[in-house]
Amino acid sequence: MDVIVIGNGVLGLTTAYRLLLRDSRLKVTVVGPVDQRGSASRAAAAMFNSFCEVDVSTFKNELERQKFLFNLAATPYWPGFLKQIEEDSQRKLEYGFGTYLINNYTNDSLEDENFEAILSALRQFQEPYQDVAPGAIPCYKPSARSRAGRAILIPGEGWVNPLQLLSALKSCVERSGRANFVDGYCRSLSRNGDSIRSVTLESGEILQGDVYVLAPGATFSKIMQQSDLAIKTPKVFYGIGCSILLKTDGVTLSNCIRTPNRGLACGVYSAPQDKAHTLIGASNFISPSPEDHGRITSIYTLLKAAIEQINSDFYRCQMVRVNVGWRPTSEDTFPLIGKSSISNLWIATGTKRDGLHCSPLISELLTDSILDGKERADAKLFTPERAPIRHLGREEAIRTAVRHTINAAYQHDFTPSKDRMLEDLERHHTNDLNQLHDRVGAYEWGIPPEMINLFRYGHLS
Repeated sequence: MDVIVIGNGVLGLTTAYRLLLRDSRLKVTVVGPVDQRGSASRAAAAMFNSFCEVDVSTFKNELERQKFLFNLAATPYWPGFLKQIEEDSQRKLEYGFGTYLINNYTNDSLEDENFEAILSALRQFQEPYQDVAPGAIPCYKPSARSRAGRAILIPGEGWVNPLQLLSALKSCVERSGRANFVDGYCRSLSRNGDSIRSVTLESGEILQGDVYVLAPGATFSKIMQQSDLAIKTPKVFYGIGCSILLKTDGVTLSNCIRTPNRGLACGVYSAPQDKAHTLIGASNFISPSPEDHGRITSIYTLLKAAIEQINSDFYRCQMVRVNVGWRPTSEDTFPLIGKSSISNLWIATGTKRDGLHCSPLISELLTDSILDGKERADAKLFTPERAPIRHLGREEAIRTAVRHTINAAYQHDFTPSKDRMLEDLERHHTNDLNQLHDRVGAYEWGIPPEMINLFRYGHLS
């Protein structure tokens, strides 16, 4: 069997790796630019976080809860998966476990509520954690006005150097002796009856195989628009985020230090990459088109947060690199994972910021489906062919979006005047979002907060 995997990010590589491990007769061709332009994982920390991603809305919505449970199911894979990758690639990876979650008071009470939601989830699922004094966290030295009031350590959540991981995965695939890498971009897929016949690259080259795995990240919708497959899937957009690599030497972190998620899926995280470097993130905005360079506002905010909220000694560190990645974000914010109605096409994208963490689970899911015809019950929600999932009610969505918008403003130096400015802002945003929902016909459902501008400017309707 010849399998063509379109996409050489973490989902494409892990799926190719698992397929080759499972079937010694199988051959794989992996298609993607050699520089992995736009790969979300190249800009990631990359953290194995499930509980740290919980927010106050996660368990108020059954579909969000199901997404969390799928994410949680990926966590136990990582210790063994990392050791297997090291053994098969003959490469040492920099990784570790133990994440410090801090609750500081640099923005409004949404962060406090998200911290409490995480504590509640840890207790509910009996996940080990311990309270720690913020001042006892190694290499945590915030400015006086940004120090945390409380913190916990979650031993089961950790990090890995993403560039090392991607390189090691590629090596694992290459060392099989049954893989071929094609440096290029997929332009389109061609369908013939009930199956995919071929892949056409931007260069004009045509590739043919028996099975096709479409895992191109945020470029998914572009490929679908240029293909005539006669299937309907949610649109996938570019969740553009940047991170900053610092040469930290003597003040390099030993563990992840991060805040809960903040307004519009941001927050501050920091993670060691090796003994001399620390990565700072994150930023995010959803775009209908790709961007290759970090925006000044994102870079400024991350540098300021790193110095003020993580370690004030970072002021004297060298900034090595700004990483930019495109988180594949579907219009309903749920991933697209699994077999399509086309007999030999499988899809994996739309994972937003969970792709790397969930990659061992998703690659196993795809491999079982391709080779054995087995389908996981907990992944049915993510079937690629679907209408957009309307999981939010209108009032809930507007209320959440207003909170996120104001919280995000605090992350960008907002200081309200000492009058009724906040109340006025809440009324303004609420009225504005009601009008937007009316304009797009969202009477019985609500727009996810991070998708508001895509509806506002006509990229979604």
